[in-house]
Amino acid sequence: MRFVEIEDLTPGMKLGRKIINRKTASVLEKDMALTRVHIEHLKNSGYLGAYIADEFSQDVEIQEIAKEETILNGIEAVAQADVGKIIDVAQELTMGISSMKSIKVDLLDLRNFDDYTYQHSVNVAIYAAAVASRMGFSQSEIQEVTVTGLCHDLGKTKIPTAVLNKQGRLTDEEYNEIKRHPRYSYEMLYDNAQISGLVRQAVLCHHENENGSGYPEGRFGDDIPLYAKIIHAVDVYDALTSKRPYQDPYAPVEALEYMAGGMDILFDRKVIEVMQKVIPAYPPGMDVILSTGERALVLAHTANALRPKVKIYQSGRVVDLTSDLEYMSAFITKSGFMLSREKESVAVLNENRGEKKDSSRPKEILVVDDSVVALMQTRAALSQEGYHVTVLESGLACINYIKAKGVPDLLIADIEMPMINGISMVEKLRRQGHLGLKVLFLTAVANKETVLRCRKVGAKDYILKPFSPIYLRERVRVALDQNLDR
Repeated sequence: MRFVEIEDLTPGMKLGRKIINRKTASVLEKDMALTRVHIEHLKNSGYLGAYIADEFSQDVEIQEIAKEETILNGIEAVAQADVGKIIDVAQELTMGISSMKSIKVDLLDLRNFDDYTYQHSVNVAIYAAAVASRMGFSQSEIQEVTVTGLCHDLGKTKIPTAVLNKQGRLTDEEYNEIKRHPRYSYEMLYDNAQISGLVRQAVLCHHENENGSGYPEGRFGDDIPLYAKIIHAVDVYDALTSKRPYQDPYAPVEALEYMAGGMDILFDRKVIEVMQKVIPAYPPGMDVILSTGERALVLAHTANALRPKVKIYQSGRVVDLTSDLEYMSAFITKSGFMLSREKESVAVLNENRGEKKDSSRPKEILVVDDSVVALMQTRAALSQEGYHVTVLESGLACINYIKAKGVPDLLIADIEMPMINGISMVEKLRRQGHLGLKVLFLTAVANKETVLRCRKVGAKDYILKPFSPIYLRERVRVALDQNLDR
């Protein structure tokens, strides 16, 4: 079977996998032929697409890590905040995953965004269980991690849906309310004897970052429980690859590149390295475009995660990208949702404390770095997103520019620069009254002292050099929109 995006589904296609919609209490059975009504129903419910069975894709090898009924039971348990049922589902998921010799979370998600919070928790639990199993956890530990995944967002039930699904930029008050959900979840579980202290602490800390920039307590590195580190990583991955009211999904390879870019800053390195082994960059059943210009279907994994076995649509030829001599220099250029997603600029008004701005204009980003190469890389990565990027080579030039041109939507600055370094530059700008200026630092050093210095001058974040374009773009989006950290 192969995954077909919602826009490409046509009447008569045969389902390769059952689809259960909790919201509408409907079931589309495996092997049934889709009708126009079915397709409209899936589209209106927010589905990304469906698995289709046909002759071309009959050789696709997919490992189903959880049954549809188990997933549905998990969604129901989370929606009802029924801890007893949550534990039962966690036990069933754990038993299935623990019995697998080689774990790969192959399935592309079929969630709909109306049910996002509950489905997301089940997805996070499945990913977390797979990671924990690969890390060598005992069965009881895997079950605790799975319970943590199912429970981590229970506190979101206390936050208005209008805030959770808001398409525009969150206000400060709304974002602060979103940031309370780990503590709400912790409090909901606090007096429940069925939930261990390890699970409660992991639920509380699942938005803590390695560099101390997370919430609710701003913990650093080893102060963050390992369960929480796992949940944090798979939580962000699932958010990136999900269709949301305010965000199109990333392809798995894009999301994994973002995760790798955040190692030692946002995420624990060992957790990410294991994630890369259990979550494929190119899941079987996904369409890809090769550098030869050919469209192909991913059939199966190989020893190289970035070079799977594929089947060429035009010729029907099966190619192993790791060993086929004719394709040794070929590589995948696009995959999954990258094939149809049009790159758009961030279309969200960046509010500046009482100052009204034209929401139709591109965001203004000022980049300051004494390295010309770094400036070129940063501008190239951001310009394709529709931002208006201005680059400067010194802190003094930045201060003079802001004095003459005004405050940009975001300032990206290198920390280590001659004459006046990035932090001193921002301190001076703050003293000049630019208290609302959003700042994102670039640095080659990742340590607690650097984080504290950045935090002292009110920086939104910092990015470790060298960075990947995808990681940079997503951190910029977070700094501007506050959407990813929901």
